[in-house]
Amino acid sequence: MRFLLDSMFPPQTSEYLKAAGHDMVTPALLGAHNLPDEVLLEIATEQRRVIVTENASDFAQTTTCTVVFIRKSWWPPQTLASSLADALARWADANPDPGPWPHWLEAEFR
Repeated sequence: MRFLLDSMFPPQTSEYLKAAGHDMVTPALLGAHNLPDEVLLEIATEQRRVIVTENASDFAQTTTCTVVFIRKSWWPPQTLASSLADALARWADANPDPGPWPHWLEAEFR
């Protein structure tokens, strides 16, 4: 799956997902620490990427690309990157065509 990981998550998450065979970008990999939400949506829509973010209110009305809402508090800080990458990899396997709307990461993947 092609992911766009929002900047609030550890950059190591993208390394873990790439190692698992997923295509992953972050704002930093795109040349910016942060990108406006409109730019993230444009990139995700054009490149058919799944936005992974904690900002549910910013992306709640999205209909042009898939968004997965995550809470960092679901995992201990010391394992956040690896746990999030594992959860997203399992979610991607279970949802190969998730549809262009927001999704909360279900408890079964946490």
